[in-house]
Amino acid sequence: MNKITIGSRGSKLALIYAQIAKDKILQNSNLNKEDVVIKKIITKGDQIKDIRLSEIGGKGLFSKSIEKELQEKEIDIAVHALKDLPVIETKGLITDTFFKKKRS
Repeated sequence: MNKITIGSRGSKLALIYAQIAKDKILQNSNLNKEDVVIKKIITKGDQIKDIRLSEIGGKGLFSKSIEKELQEKEIDIAVHALKDLPVIETKGLITDTFFKKKRS
């Protein structure tokens, strides 16, 4: 694999998590910084701000666009905050890796 594209929402929290994932990949591979890129993906949940999420589709609004890019191989991995994922996994995709930051 020559390059890894990480898909993430553009929110501050999501980008922090994506950067942590990028750092972990770089620490555990022979890839260079430019070989691992973070692609910001705007989700429907990011676009709609004046309606309650429960009225228009719930938490999936923050993940469907990213999952679609993953399924279409536009990105290699997706990074989400678990709070933004629906309870039921999308067919063909697996919620696989969790990590937590060590406390100082």
